[in-house]
Amino acid sequence: MSRALEDIVVLDCTSEYWSALAAALLGDFGAEVIRVEDLSRPPRDPDRDGCHPHAPINAEAELIQRNKRSVGLDLGAEAGRSVMARLVAGSDVFITDLPFGLLAARGCEPEDLARVKADLIYARGSGFGPVGPDRDLPALDELAAARTGVMPTLPEPGEPPVYTASGQMYTAVFLALGVMLALHHRHRTGEGQVVDASLFGGNLYAASLTVDAYLAMRDDRLSEPVSRLDAGNPMSGASLAYPTADGRWVTLTMPDSDRWWPAFSEAVGLDRDDPRFDTHDKRCGESRLEMMHLLDEIFARRPGSYWREVFAEKQLSADVMEKYDYPAEDEQAALNDFVLGLDHPSYGRFQSLGFPLHLSDSPARLHRLAPCVGQHTAEVLQEIAGYTYSEIEDLRAEATVGERRAEVPEPPPPLSAAPAASGVAAGSPTADGSAPKALEGIRVLDLTVWFQGPVCAQHLADFGAEVIHVERPETGDQARGVRSINAVPVADWNQYFLVVNRNKKSIAIDLKTDAGRQIMYRLVEESDVFLWNQGGTAALRKLGLDYQTLSSINPRLIFATNSGYGHRGSDRPAFDMTVQALTGIMTRLSEPGQPPVYLGLGAGDAYGGLLSALGIAIALHQRQKTGRGQYLDASLYGAQLFLAAPSLQPYLATRNDFYTDQRPRRGARNPLWNRYPAKDSWLFLCLENTDANWSLLCGVLGRDDLATDPRFSTVEQRANQDGSLVDLLDEAFAARHAREWTSTLRSSGIAVAPIESFREVSGDEQAWANGYFAKAHCDEVNREVELRGIPLTLSRTPGRVETLGPELGQDTEMVLLETLGCSWDEIGDLKARGAIP
Repeated sequence: MSRALEDIVVLDCTSEYWSALAAALLGDFGAEVIRVEDLSRPPRDPDRDGCHPHAPINAEAELIQRNKRSVGLDLGAEAGRSVMARLVAGSDVFITDLPFGLLAARGCEPEDLARVKADLIYARGSGFGPVGPDRDLPALDELAAARTGVMPTLPEPGEPPVYTASGQMYTAVFLALGVMLALHHRHRTGEGQVVDASLFGGNLYAASLTVDAYLAMRDDRLSEPVSRLDAGNPMSGASLAYPTADGRWVTLTMPDSDRWWPAFSEAVGLDRDDPRFDTHDKRCGESRLEMMHLLDEIFARRPGSYWREVFAEKQLSADVMEKYDYPAEDEQAALNDFVLGLDHPSYGRFQSLGFPLHLSDSPARLHRLAPCVGQHTAEVLQEIAGYTYSEIEDLRAEATVGERRAEVPEPPPPLSAAPAASGVAAGSPTADGSAPKALEGIRVLDLTVWFQGPVCAQHLADFGAEVIHVERPETGDQARGVRSINAVPVADWNQYFLVVNRNKKSIAIDLKTDAGRQIMYRLVEESDVFLWNQGGTAALRKLGLDYQTLSSINPRLIFATNSGYGHRGSDRPAFDMTVQALTGIMTRLSEPGQPPVYLGLGAGDAYGGLLSALGIAIALHQRQKTGRGQYLDASLYGAQLFLAAPSLQPYLATRNDFYTDQRPRRGARNPLWNRYPAKDSWLFLCLENTDANWSLLCGVLGRDDLATDPRFSTVEQRANQDGSLVDLLDEAFAARHAREWTSTLRSSGIAVAPIESFREVSGDEQAWANGYFAKAHCDEVNREVELRGIPLTLSRTPGRVETLGPELGQDTEMVLLETLGCSWDEIGDLKARGAIP
């Protein structure tokens, strides 16, 4: 099988987890990724946060540095930068996450490299976007997460805000997607451009459904944590969980409780006709709390394994929340290459996360483990930059190239002037509409519902694809019927459906009729992508819409599905929270003894949809070379396992229960990298545990006595503190307001952010400057509304929000007339035959 990106050379000049992972995703599909190790700078310590203890195997590297070759280069010297320029000249893509000031000092800004390679794709992973007043804040996922409003909503009331570490995973995929969109445009025009994907944008996108809800409703109840027994439905809810006899927890996702009640009542031993619970309104109203307490008692009588068997037998949308040992041993995860068993020449046998995307004709493959520093310097300089053996030896003698990185950090780079947004940032709906779009000319048939599939199509539509949302007559996409978010009634417009289906057309077709299927077959002939998430292969075959049928009609078609558990094995229905329960991430996030934490409404769906968009972009690139389409699948299970990578990957490699267990905030292994309550709200402090940083922090806090306290005078003592140091810092931070501390600490060079609410986030100047929030006219209420914007910036082909979601079937006749060339007589006949309304 061919490799989709084998014609692309990527220069990886990154240092952070998420940006290096973006390059690895491209390498998984065959790109030649050259990792440039800057010998003048020390490597990032994976355990700087105290959450990734060092082990014999570098688990992180085996994920984010796989499928790469390494060059060791002194970029602090002019000679090293000259070598870099020759590497750039031989590359297609340059990926970096270096601070803006350091990029300027090193001569590695976009305009510098464009003079070397005019059609270069310059991909930058930033902290907070390319423009705005806070552009130069440290690019740390913790600081970005603190700014989204999500952290305070995740725990039980009264518990500390929860940091999930998952936001950076969205940014990694956005950065890779941006590269693919830019390559698609370059293929048509020969033009390079600058791509920017930020941690702030990625974290905001991770909270899509809740952020959209707050922007529409402005209801502060969405900013508050919800107790598990305050869920509005005893059979469904983001915070809902019931403990079992063996200490595990059950999650239920059955919002339409009337549909599920007969089977569920039998499963748990309740009388179906019990007058307290025999209607949805009673279960979610007057008898809600009574039913929850009763279910608490029922589930506590049996172990989790018993309940899983019962749920499976009754085909209920419910499951047991597992720890990381579950995916490590799960046959379904191994069958679909979500988890790999590998052999390392030094470490021996170990497990690693695999590939969350499946492409039938050009699948992801592991062809190289993580390299050592400078392991491939000579061969790369010869192949890519054209150096001779003797020239390379001279560079080695001058220490311009090598295999050893610096041990002492260089001084921080000067801050460059952060540009304010000129008018409106790219990505805003009011940006210049004359700019070309990356996916112009691509037609997508979107046969998806709810969120994961529609948000995939939304990304394609935002960047110019013609997306036709194919819906069933009369009822349409189920998301049209959403009436509440987290038990808070929606506003006077349905932001759930209208935002995720923006920039799309809608046609209504009854695919159960022969005439309706013939319309679909004709549309398939004229389209590039078919997208489906309404059940497995059996449902597709029943409708005559399986891959074999559609690819025979149009061999160029890219056939994309969003399965529940992968393209092999289980074909059962899947819901975001019940799938997330199997990954193990939910059971490790809260304080010890607290219920598991759901990552947020639709968090897994959002990631699965984003991965699906990346897969489609990769398949389009492959089609440019072969002329053939292919089948791809981005499953909810594969996506959520990959989403857990920051902690799941080291568990798989080491089997250290440190990564599976709930860990108390007071027990932080690095108390300088932690969450602290200020006088009015919380702070996220991010300092490496060094003696110099400890002295600096004590001075800023006005607690010089702590700097000399013999209990905390060394790195090891602070790392092994028993909670007493966190208690003392709690006391110190409680003296002032969070924003006061933020200003004071930042002025001393300390990375910190207040942990904000949705109310604060909705007016965030940085988000608005970069187009992460947008405004658009809403026909439903006849006014301009605010909504989630576009978290990915492309300089030449920016995404835009031009229209909100369409009315059901509003474009049916237009599509039949303009795309298929139907006559009005044919349209009348189709209506008479029940194919269209």
